[in-house]
Amino acid sequence: MKKEELIALGISEEVAAKVMAINGADIEHAKAAKDKERKSVEDERDGYKTRAEAAEETLKSFDGIDPATVKQEVANWQAKATQLEKDYTEKITQRDQRDWLKEKFDSYGIASPFARSALQSECMAKETGLKWKDGAFLGFDDFMKSAKEKDSNLYKTAEEKTEEADAEAARRKAPNFTGPTGKDRGDGEKKFTVPYVF
Repeated sequence: MKKEELIALGISEEVAAKVMAINGADIEHAKAAKDKERKSVEDERDGYKTRAEAAEETLKSFDGIDPATVKQEVANWQAKATQLEKDYTEKITQRDQRDWLKEKFDSYGIASPFARSALQSECMAKETGLKWKDGAFLGFDDFMKSAKEKDSNLYKTAEEKTEEADAEAARRKAPNFTGPTGKDRGDGEKKFTVPYVF
């Protein structure tokens, strides 16, 4: 969003500057939350990795005592480390999917948090959801068309936005009349005057 785009829509420069400031604050807040989430996931992964390395070192110090047991322990720790790496990768992918969906829902103009949550769950479902490839959900636009058929108020299509803008422009051009106004003449009766047109 650019300030010039807002001004082109008929918003004053002062209001456009305030909108841009609010938008900038929202973006910074979202970035901070995203960085915090990433840090939390990375700290968790690093903690497990450190413990796995410490355990591996401890197991190496017991070499020669019982090779079969030591090898089994090493294999167990390696399996745990592999699983942790897989979990970490899955969490990062889910975060990227949520961010991608948020941008798409914003672009479609979906404001309802309930609708966003339901659509996100449906898209990200492991068995029945959309396929994630190259940083995007495949078939997302068709999915949204299907959702629009189920709930016509979910978002406005480009045609609906154009019709709404045309109707608003026609409404603004139409004359606006007021009812008759009266002034008290002092004898209890009102003198009606020609109404003013604003």
